[in-house]
Formats: sequence, C-alpha cells, structure tokens
Amino acid sequence: MKARLGGQFLWSAQQAIEKYLKCILMLNRKTTKDLSHDIRRALNRINEELPFKIEMRKPEEELFDHIDEWGGDRYLLFSHHVFDKEVLKLDLLVWHLRQYCEPLDVVHYADEPSDAVLLRNVAAIEARLMGPAKGGHIRGAFLEQVLANKDHPARPGLVWRNARYCGKPLKFIKFVDNWQAVNAPLYLTPELANQVAMYMKIPKDVVNAANELAARRERTGEKA
Repeated sequence: MKARLGGQFLWSAQQAIEKYLKCILMLNRKTTKDLSHDIRRALNRINEELPFKIEMRKPEEELFDHIDEWGGDRYLLFSHHVFDKEVLKLDLLVWHLRQYCEPLDVVHYADEPSDAVLLRNVAAIEARLMGPAKGGHIRGAFLEQVLANKDHPARPGLVWRNARYCGKPLKFIKFVDNWQAVNAPLYLTPELANQVAMYMKIPKDVVNAANELAARRERTGEKA
C-alpha cells in the first residue's frame, strides 16, 4: 500500500487472512484441503466446527468482506478498488486472527488436548481484544522478532502506520484517506472475451458476462 500498488495489496491481504485461518483450523485438527483461497468458507468452518467463534469488529469485518468479494482475482478479470485506510483495518484483523494461531488446547506440548484449556485460552484472547496491542503479541513469533530487532530489514514495513505492531504505543495515526481503482480489460473491451479465452483460462461465467455486456452496449450505445 505504501508503494500505491492496490492489486498487490489485495492479494497479499488475501494470502495473510487465508493462511491465518487455515493455521487455526489445522491446529484444531480440521482439514483445509478443500478450501483453496476461499476465506469465507474457512471462517465459517472455524465458527461452525470449533468450540469457539471468531467475531470481528466492524473495521475488521469491512476489510474481510472486501477481500472476500474481490475473491483472489490475480488476473484482473474484474474491476477493483482499494481505500488506503484498509491497510489499517488489515493490521487490526491480522493482530486479532494470529492470536488463535497457537495450540490453545494444551498447557504444554506433551499434554493431552483439553476443551477446558481451549475455552480458557479463548476467553483470555477475547478479554484482551480491547486492551493494549502488546497484550496480543505472541511470544517468540516472527512478527514480534521483527518488531524487537530495529535492524531487521522488514521492520520499516511492519511498523508503517501499524497501530498493533509499532515501536511504541500510538495515540493516533496520521493518514490521508485516498483510494485507487482499476477497470478490468474485459469490462473496457468485453467484445474480446472469446478471443482472450483461447489463450488463457477464464471461467465460463466470466466469458458469458462479458459477452452479455458487449451485446448490451452494442444494442444501447452504452460506453465503458
């Protein structure tokens, strides 16, 4: 986002959310094999099959919904937009999700899994969600190691406008609320859909939608 690369931000955000959700499922012995990049299904599986639910606050939910609707569209089949403030929401969501990315059903690694221990640890996570950001840091984890090492090459990127992983507690973050938008080539020139589909994999429903758009524009004189 700092480099003004909206599409790359969306993909990186999707990957971060996907991997944290899959980590939570795997640590609780639930399969992730059939999820692909579907973060909505991953979250639903957590909330439906585990003995706890992850309830997002409004900014986190807004970011999650946007990334889910974007759908991992790396090939610009659909137009997209990004608000700069969404990086702030991503930081909140990552901080929230990764707290569940530990074995929560044991005290020590050699212990037998215990639902009572799991629920106790989940309650502790929920209790600190409104507290200081540092309370949600994971001891010895990678982001915490980067944050602690001022010479780490990834640290400037981690702490940039990050209220959850920063050098010191922030009372406010200075921010200009800009946005970016990109029109998909198949929106601008939908009449090329069939030809493009000869050379790259495009879902059939996308080709059909492009053909319908091209036909409507030819019929009505509508322009992109």
